[in-house]
Amino acid sequence: MKKSLLFIPICIGLSIFFYPTTSDSNPDGSPGEKTNSPMDGQNCTGCHSGTINSGIGTATITTNIPASGYSIGSTYTVTLTGVKASCTKFGFELTAESGNNKTGGLMITDNTTKLANSNNAVTHKSSGTSGNSTKSWSMDWTATANSSVSTTFYAALIFANNNGNNSGDNVFTTSLSVNEE
Repeated sequence: MKKSLLFIPICIGLSIFFYPTTSDSNPDGSPGEKTNSPMDGQNCTGCHSGTINSGIGTATITTNIPASGYSIGSTYTVTLTGVKASCTKFGFELTAESGNNKTGGLMITDNTTKLANSNNAVTHKSSGTSGNSTKSWSMDWTATANSSVSTTFYAALIFANNNGNNSGDNVFTTSLSVNEE
């Protein structure tokens, strides 16, 4: 009798232990500090398997900052775009740094993104992960006093294969440096 009573909890325990996990991903945004910037030092491979910048895909950052540079106190639009054929799920985190400081002010301009990392970065929300081979997100950035001389925008993007777990995804990083006027 004692052996049969012990058998049931052991079976339950083994079932729980070996139950497959579905994902370490973050459909409602990055946990923060995953931009691959010098200050963050991490990227999406912390949660998604794979080798950074491998596979076929592109990640780009563009802005409407003039070629002559940004002006302190002015606000500009920053757009991050990921392209990967047949991809339907995307994610990202973007930040701005100047020297050893997070710089400028990032602002949300739509309902597909949110602030992260103590408001020093922008990431996707679950409503902003779907795409059809291409996905873009836009946000505003205001140059502040700590943005003097130059600023670099850093971003890490995830191209998810939508298989319900974190394997087989591609992680791409990109950066864009801009100068003060």
